[in-house]
Amino acid sequence: MDFEAFKRIVTAFSDDPGDFDLGHGKLLMQVRDEVIEATLWQSSNGLMVTENEDRLTAKSWVVKRLARLPQLAERICSHDESPEHFVVPSGELLERVERGSDVGEPCDDIAKTMVTKLGSQIPGTTSLWYLTSDAGEGKTSLINHLAVRQARAYKQKETSWLLVPIPLGGRTFLRFDDVVVAALVNRLRFQILYYDAFLELVKLGVIVPAFDGFEEMIIEGSSGEAVSALGQLVNNLGSAGTVLVATRKAYFEYHSLRTQARLFDSIGENDVAFGRMSLARWNREQFVKYGRMRGLVQATELYKRVGNSLKEDHPLLTRAVLVRRLVDVEMDGKSNLSEVLGKIGQRPEDYIFEFVSAIVEREAYEKWMDKSGEPVQPLLTVNEHHRLLSMLACEMWWSSTDELKIDEVDFIADIFTEDEGKSPQTARQIRERLKQHALLITTQRDRRLGFDHEDFRLFYLGFALGRALVQDDAVTVKSILDVMTLPWTAVDQAASYVHRNRKPALAMALLQNLAGPQPPASFVRENCGALTVALADDWAKDRTVVSHMNFPEDALRGRKLTALTVKDSYFAPSNLTGTQLANCEFVRCRFERLEQRPAQIEQTKLRECDVASIVYVDNEYDAVELYEPEHIRHRIRQCGFEIPGDSKTQPSDTDSVSEMSEDLKLVQRAVRVFSRATRVSENAMKKQLREKFGRFRKEVLPLLLRAGILEERSYERKGSQRRFGIAVPMRRIEAAIEESGGELGRFVAAFGD
Repeated sequence: MDFEAFKRIVTAFSDDPGDFDLGHGKLLMQVRDEVIEATLWQSSNGLMVTENEDRLTAKSWVVKRLARLPQLAERICSHDESPEHFVVPSGELLERVERGSDVGEPCDDIAKTMVTKLGSQIPGTTSLWYLTSDAGEGKTSLINHLAVRQARAYKQKETSWLLVPIPLGGRTFLRFDDVVVAALVNRLRFQILYYDAFLELVKLGVIVPAFDGFEEMIIEGSSGEAVSALGQLVNNLGSAGTVLVATRKAYFEYHSLRTQARLFDSIGENDVAFGRMSLARWNREQFVKYGRMRGLVQATELYKRVGNSLKEDHPLLTRAVLVRRLVDVEMDGKSNLSEVLGKIGQRPEDYIFEFVSAIVEREAYEKWMDKSGEPVQPLLTVNEHHRLLSMLACEMWWSSTDELKIDEVDFIADIFTEDEGKSPQTARQIRERLKQHALLITTQRDRRLGFDHEDFRLFYLGFALGRALVQDDAVTVKSILDVMTLPWTAVDQAASYVHRNRKPALAMALLQNLAGPQPPASFVRENCGALTVALADDWAKDRTVVSHMNFPEDALRGRKLTALTVKDSYFAPSNLTGTQLANCEFVRCRFERLEQRPAQIEQTKLRECDVASIVYVDNEYDAVELYEPEHIRHRIRQCGFEIPGDSKTQPSDTDSVSEMSEDLKLVQRAVRVFSRATRVSENAMKKQLREKFGRFRKEVLPLLLRAGILEERSYERKGSQRRFGIAVPMRRIEAAIEESGGELGRFVAAFGD
């Protein structure tokens, strides 16, 4: 560490950055109301600091004296949220573009891989790693497990860095300085670091922040705040440090340049490399290992039994959170697992409801018993349990939190018991027992109560919403829809509740009445759209007409819709994989982007609709995005859609519309390489473009360099290969492709003086 870096870091730790003395080999500063005096001197080991006759290198002095990382390691261990009976998941590693290809490599021990990759710093580069999986598959558990393991290793002086979990809680609008300080102070009770000081420690490589909770909002959500915040964080790091982001999908996995540009353009001139570590669902080996760790001798037999009743890829066998509860039910001895599996087999779409109900039945009829009189009676019925828990979930949703204070929980319990007409004696018992409910967990540190897993919280939020829809309670429905974008888990559970009660027509009419008067950008419109498409999914009915709704990302993916008419509505980017549409009609709708070829389209019309772009998979060039209206109509007809009034309404195998030139396809593919690294070597580009690289280097690259779209960057490492970077905003490249008509010449001309 040189003197200038030391001065910058010390300034970040000082109580008053403008009030410290660092001259003539002396340091005098105030940190946390403590006056520090030290002497600086230069040795063969670099800059040294002497304080109270203790001699340390400048970096060691900053880490131990100013930052007090040994104390932070102790706090992480004491806050131990590492899950019991932790089973190391398998997964897949997609290396940083300079070190690998665009094909992931399988990893049997993803935890070991994470420690290795997060601890490997690239000089002069910020490493941004994504940890991806579907919801409920163990991202948070893995982060907490590794954080504690790293902290213990740090205390034993076996490692030099700490993993610090920063839960974001799925917040759409966020400031990293707020959430970082909140995690350190409120969660870890560590009040030593200012945000600027935290960033300096990340740059030094002694802290790796793990931001958990971006979820799908990072790219395609209703707000770009998360992307902007991430870009600002990377800018603040200034081409140094390592960051882990847990989400469902890495931003570079999106096919659209417009999507990728949102983060790329916010990064600026910094050197950033992206990689991905994805978690796989549990297999038989992991299921059996977990069961035996819990003391379940017959774990293999349980796996076979459930697999024979359902399927071996069923979530009850592959999702960690549900496996844990399945083992709970089996080990209880009193619950009838065979009966539960029978119900799930009859209605597979309601497996979570049936499974959660089995847990609640055990609570209702075995634990929550009123023994004050004879005969012994349950305090609450199963339905009353569901309603009480849904009230807690709603309060968490309205408060934008995943935990409630105990006095808030007591207040909700009082409202519930009064509404249900319970006696004071029964009400007191309910208040006490609620804190020990099998689906809830209490944090003893600050006396808060939350659901044992996010899946259960979202299940009961969907339960409450579905109940309000069935009861035609517009006030409650609107109060839930008006908070923020509903997660798909809650949407699907609400739709499932409505279908169980056979009221989809009533619910869709209520949603239409709510959506109509709302402004275009409201959460109500978007959530009404999500609920409507979930309610219409695989529902045999007469024609249904809806209008003035916003449909969120991937609203159409995997849906089976029949006789549905949608008018004057907006569709966010949607992948059509597995989508089946029959006798549907879309009138005056705006589709932001359609991706992939749908499974089956029959007698479905697009009338006066605007499709901004369409993405299809080209075997030679991967994903190709089209913007030209004629090209889009051609692809839409090939998918099976009808376009009334168009000169050619039926698709044909002999259609020969000239879409995008081969060279412009190469440009799209080359630009996407930069979504995984802001600066790319010639060798890395060759790996990504494969057999097309020769043509790109000879015919396309010179044009891009002359037009100032790409530029050569200095290569500071060994070797003589060229290195490139994008010299213009990626959103400008995307706009030029959109206006090029598929021709490389027009694309390049857009960047002329």
